[in-house]
Amino acid sequence: FAITDHNNFKFHEIYSQGETLYKIKNKWFITGEEITTSDAGEIIGLFIKKEVKSSQTLKETLEQIKEQEGIAYLPHPYDLYRKGKPKLNIVLQYIDLIDIIEVFNAKYFTKYEIYRSYQLAKKHNKIKGYGSDAHKREDLAKGFVTLEFDNSDLNKDLIINLLADENNVIKTVQIKRNIFKTILKKLR
Repeated sequence: FAITDHNNFKFHEIYSQGETLYKIKNKWFITGEEITTSDAGEIIGLFIKKEVKSSQTLKETLEQIKEQEGIAYLPHPYDLYRKGKPKLNIVLQYIDLIDIIEVFNAKYFTKYEIYRSYQLAKKHNKIKGYGSDAHKREDLAKGFVTLEFDNSDLNKDLIINLLADENNVIKTVQIKRNIFKTILKKLR
C-alpha cells in the first residue's frame, strides 16, 4: 500500500520508523504524500523520508522529492472534474523528473480519462500507475496492480523495476464508478 494523504505525512511518522518501505503485520507499506503545489495541481512523492511542504512550485516540490531519493508519481492527469488535477502545461516542463504516470484512477468516470493518461505515459516512456484514490475505507483497493516476482527481499528498486516491465503485471483491478451516484453526491 502506498498511503499518500493530502499534504500530510503523519501516518508514516507514526508507523515507518524512518524506513520508506515497511511492514505492519503482514502488509507492506510505501511512504508517500500527495502534495498540492502552488502552480501545477497535485503530485505524489513515494519512498520519501519526511513530509514535503505544500504550496511550493512544482519544480521545488519535485526537487524535494528527489533530494529524499523519492519517486515522483503524477496522479490523475486527465481527470475531468477534479480541481486538484495537474496543470499539464506546467507538468510537461518537468516531465523528466516524473517517474510514474497514473493511467488508472478509481475515481475516473470514463475510459477517455484512462486512454489519455495511458497515452501520456506511453509518449514519455513512463511507468504506468494504478490508484484507488481512497478517501474512505470502502474505497481502498479499488485500483491496484499485482506483480509477480520470485524474490522475497522486497525493496524500492525491485518494485520500480517490476512496474517498469509490464510483463510482470499479472493483474490490475479497475472498478467502474457510477457517474450518476457521484454527480448526485456532489449536488447534495
